[in-house]
Amino acid sequence: MPFRTALSGLNAASAELRVIGNNVANASTTGFKKSRAEFADIFASSNLGAASNAIGSGVKIASVTQQFSQGNIGFTDNNLDLAVSGQGMFVLSDNGVNVYTRSGAFGVDRGGFISNSTGQILQGDIADVNGNLTNTTGDLRLDFSNISPQATTEAEVAFNLNSSLAVPGATPSSSLTVPNTTILDEDRGVGVPLVGAAFNMRDNYGVERSVQIEYTRTGANTWTALLRDNVSGNTFPGSAPIDTSGANASPAALNFGWVPATATGAQDPVTVSASLTAMTLVAAAADGDTSAGTAATVNNGSAQIAFDETNATSYSHSTSMTIFDSQGTPHLLTSYYRKTGQANQWEVFTFSNGNRADGPVGSAGQSIQFDTSGQLQTPTPSLPAITFNPGGGAAQITMDVDISGVTQFGSAFSISSLTQDGFSTGQLSGIDISDTGIVLSRFTNGQTRILGQVQLANFTNPQGLRQLGDTAWSESFESGQAVVSQPGSSGLGLIQSGALEGSNVDLTEQLVGMITAQRNFQANSQVISTADTITQAIINIR
Repeated sequence: MPFRTALSGLNAASAELRVIGNNVANASTTGFKKSRAEFADIFASSNLGAASNAIGSGVKIASVTQQFSQGNIGFTDNNLDLAVSGQGMFVLSDNGVNVYTRSGAFGVDRGGFISNSTGQILQGDIADVNGNLTNTTGDLRLDFSNISPQATTEAEVAFNLNSSLAVPGATPSSSLTVPNTTILDEDRGVGVPLVGAAFNMRDNYGVERSVQIEYTRTGANTWTALLRDNVSGNTFPGSAPIDTSGANASPAALNFGWVPATATGAQDPVTVSASLTAMTLVAAAADGDTSAGTAATVNNGSAQIAFDETNATSYSHSTSMTIFDSQGTPHLLTSYYRKTGQANQWEVFTFSNGNRADGPVGSAGQSIQFDTSGQLQTPTPSLPAITFNPGGGAAQITMDVDISGVTQFGSAFSISSLTQDGFSTGQLSGIDISDTGIVLSRFTNGQTRILGQVQLANFTNPQGLRQLGDTAWSESFESGQAVVSQPGSSGLGLIQSGALEGSNVDLTEQLVGMITAQRNFQANSQVISTADTITQAIINIR
């Protein structure tokens, strides 16, 4: 009779309904993986197998397997909430025994360990005190202690010094007076130069240079003049011929476009105005040539003044950065840059909290030399080490300043970067976890430090894992051994911080399965009812 067959069908349909009910009940459980009931038919058989005309004896549950498909990821406000996008499971320590889960709802326990609500501690690669990963698996723990200060030992600056600026505190000579002892006599032969005595003028750097004025008669009452630079050997003609037909020379002043030059290149042009009103003019006479040239009187120009940090006219540019001593106390380090009396050369004077830091008070600054294309020549890559006592009981500061990024181009002064490696003490202000599982602590002093790296585990047969409850699984013989590695490697997925993976239960699918299981139950009930009717008919045969 089919009673037992139908009864096995009722049991199977009831089991399927229990599986569906469990799925529906956990539709909102974080990291839950739905289950599926799998069935097999039953045949009575002997050692020789089942007969060709054998009729099955019903159905049995072959397996209830979990489906490890990806659940939907929803975002939260907790940085320690973690979701795995892809394959892999979090590794947790349950009193020293590893268990595995897809539920990443983590927090911090009283010991600072990253754990879930059941006290299981998240496992990962532990970092040392310097933030270096050690390739040692252990409990991930947040360090709430203050980060120790670090004294500045290195700084790096990158900026452009404006080569077109005038030398600060220096004035080039731009006017002079030709004295009455300079005599232009019309008896002098045409084309015969009259060279005046040498005198000094100051160039753009405030440096004195020997020059002379040379006069040449070109015709009746007509002369030309040129300025000779005895340093470079270049000559610069006057702006107009000199007319000596009147009582005084005309024009009253003559301009020379002087371009001082040195071995390292030409300087900016300087317009020099020479007054001719005092010049002596002599008409042609039988007494012969009495022309005479003497030194001109320079009316302006000055040497470069001494550097004074309180006088902004004594330097060209300045930069400031905050550095730190061994106790984490900040100090303002200010560097002043100025052009010197040499082409393409600058000086730098460094002060800390108003006191000279790169040498004794009044000493020369550190020299910086550029080539003619504006690239740094010396020193490179760093200035001589700066050493000074910051006071307050802190250790002496010795620091190198890398200036390899400094240029001297003909454009405005502009700073690209000012960096240094020191910092003050800081408190933990936040935790960030990257997609590869790096746990990074942020401190109030702007520093960061790696605390560890979350590890993920994968299995050859995840469906062979043994369920422990609390959305946790343990390794079994059927699952194979756990393969633990970093997120994003070895086929493992990535981690999303501030997010949780929801259940992978599809309610619509479960409701349809529920209807199917209900009909199967009803159908098997009908088989029993029909079999009962047949049995009753047989009993009633007389």
